[in-house]
Amino acid sequence: MANQRRALFLSHGGGPLPLLGDKSHEEMVQCLKEIAATIEKPSAIIIVSAHWEESSPTITSGANPELIYDYYGFPPESYTIEYP
Repeated sequence: MANQRRALFLSHGGGPLPLLGDKSHEEMVQCLKEIAATIEKPSAIIIVSAHWEESSPTITSGANPELIYDYYGFPPESYTIEYP
């Protein structure tokens, strides 16, 4: 089917811990790698945060928007993660 759109929902798990090599997230990271190997490169990525509060729904957009670190209490290196 031409121009078929697909969506994939992923819960982020324990904050940035999967990106920091946390042992308890190894199975999740492996599963995500397997999923990534079987799907096409996305044309867009949408991230929804329940931790960012505004008086009305707020959207940040752009080709390369800055990350919003909506968590705290993690190792310092977790606040230097970048997503190009």
